Amino acid sequence: MTSTQGTRTAELPTGGVLGVFAHPDDETLGAGGLLASAARVGLPVTVVTGNRGERGQVIPRELAHLDGDAPALVHERERELARACAELGVRARVFLDQLPGLAARRPPRFTDSGMVWTRPGLAGPVPDVGPDAQSSVPVEVAARLLAGLVRRTRPQVVITEEPHGGYGHPDHVHAHQVTMRAVEMAADAAEVDDADDPLTGLEPWHVPVVLWAVESEIRMRAALHWLEEKLARAPQFGARGDALATLPAGSELPSLAFPTSKVDLTIDTTAVLPAVVAAMRAHRTQLQNVHLEDLSRSEQRDQPACGWVAVSNGLLLPIMGSASMHLVPGFDRVDELVVEPVHHAYTEPVPVAQRYGLAGTFGLAALDVKNRLAETRGPARLAAFLGGAVLA
Repeated sequence: MTSTQGTRTAELPTGGVLGVFAHPDDETLGAGGLLASAARVGLPVTVVTGNRGERGQVIPRELAHLDGDAPALVHERERELARACAELGVRARVFLDQLPGLAARRPPRFTDSGMVWTRPGLAGPVPDVGPDAQSSVPVEVAARLLAGLVRRTRPQVVITEEPHGGYGHPDHVHAHQVTMRAVEMAADAAEVDDADDPLTGLEPWHVPVVLWAVESEIRMRAALHWLEEKLARAPQFGARGDALATLPAGSELPSLAFPTSKVDLTIDTTAVLPAVVAAMRAHRTQLQNVHLEDLSRSEQRDQPACGWVAVSNGLLLPIMGSASMHLVPGFDRVDELVVEPVHHAYTEPVPVAQRYGLAGTFGLAALDVKNRLAETRGPARLAAFLGGAVLA
C-alpha cells in the first residue's frame, strides 16, 4: 500500500530532479512526462507541493460528500498525490509547509488560495483569500524554506511553472515566484541571526539547470485541432453526464503555450505515457475522462496528441507525447549535468553482441561501463539526462 505520508526531510534523496508545484495533480498535469522520464532512467525525483488543494472542485458523484468538507478532501487528495507519485516513479515528496524553519513568520499549514475562471483556460483570484493561503505567504519566507531544501538535496535540475502559472491560478504563480527566489537564495544567501533559519549550517548550492514546464504554441494548436476533430466524430461526456469541450485551436492560449523561439528543448515522452495516464487517473477528484490512444497502431504515429483528459470545469485537454521546456538564463548550465556510469557485476555476463557488435558474452564487467551523457552537449545533454530523445 502506498503511504499517504510525505517523505521526512532527513530522508530526501540528493541529486537528480526537484519539481515544485502548487497542488496535488499539478505534478502530473504540468510535468508528469518529465518526472516519469527522469525516474525511468534512475534519477532520484523529489516533488514539493505548495498546498493540499482543499478548495478544489470534486468531480465524481460518489465523492460529492467531500465538497465543502476541507479536512476530508485534504485526506483524499493526499492519498491521490501518493498514488500518482508512485505511478510516476517519484522517489520522495513533501509539502512546502512541512519544510523546517521560520515558524514565527508563517502559518503552520499553507492552504489552497482558490480561483475563479475568468474565461475558458484562464483563472483569477477569489475575493476571500485567507492569511494562511499559499499565495498569502510572503515569497521571501516560503522561498527561504525551499532554499534550505535545495541546499540539503542539491538537485541538478529544478522544474516548476512558467511565470504566469500555466493558466493564471494564484498558487501556480506563487509556486513559480517561490521557486525562482529559492534557487537564488540557495546559491548565495547568507545566514541570518535566527535560530530558526532554514539555511543555518548548509553549504550554498548553485542549481545547474532550472527549467519551466511549458508547451510549444505550434504543437499545442495542432493538438487542439486534433482533439476538435475527435470530438466532432465522437462527443465526450464527463463523470456527471455533462458534455465536455476543448479550447478552439485558433483561440487565445493559456500562458503555458510558448512561441517556438522561447522553447529551448522538446523531448519524446511517449514511452512513459502509460505511467502519466495512470497518475492522472489517480487524481480522480480533479480529473476525468482520461483516455490514451492505442500507441501501437500505425495510424497513431506522428499524430500531434496521444489522448485527452478533462478537468473539473469540463474542459478537455490533449495529452501530448512530448514535453517542452524553457531554460532559465543563469540556470542553463546543461554541460555540468552528470550521471553515474552503470557497471555490471563481475559475475554478470556482458552482452557484447548488443553493445559492441561481437558474438557471445564477455565476463569482464570493466568493459561494460555505460554513461548515457557521454559526448553530449547543450540541449542534447539535458535530454539524455532526463531520459528522452530530442524532438525537432
